[in-house]
Amino acid sequence: MRRVAFTYHGQRRVAEPQCLGFTSTGKETLRAYLPRGGRISEPLFTVAEMTDFVVLDEHFTRPGPNYKKSDSAMKTILAEL
Repeated sequence: MRRVAFTYHGQRRVAEPQCLGFTSTGKETLRAYLPRGGRISEPLFTVAEMTDFVVLDEHFTRPGPNYKKSDSAMKTILAEL
């Protein structure tokens, strides 16, 4: 369980991945907790719109405060906590 960093719509983000899958529209999507804050605490990110993605040498030990297994935003789940 490692943090990741990426640029999304021109803004650099540090995030804790919670769930990766495909939405009902077929877009590969990441649900991630933003430990350093954000407008939404656990937003969805379309993978194709991410740039400069790196896995950081920073670990996290538990899911974000709103984490729910079997994320209802995902039609198909590839990986989840």
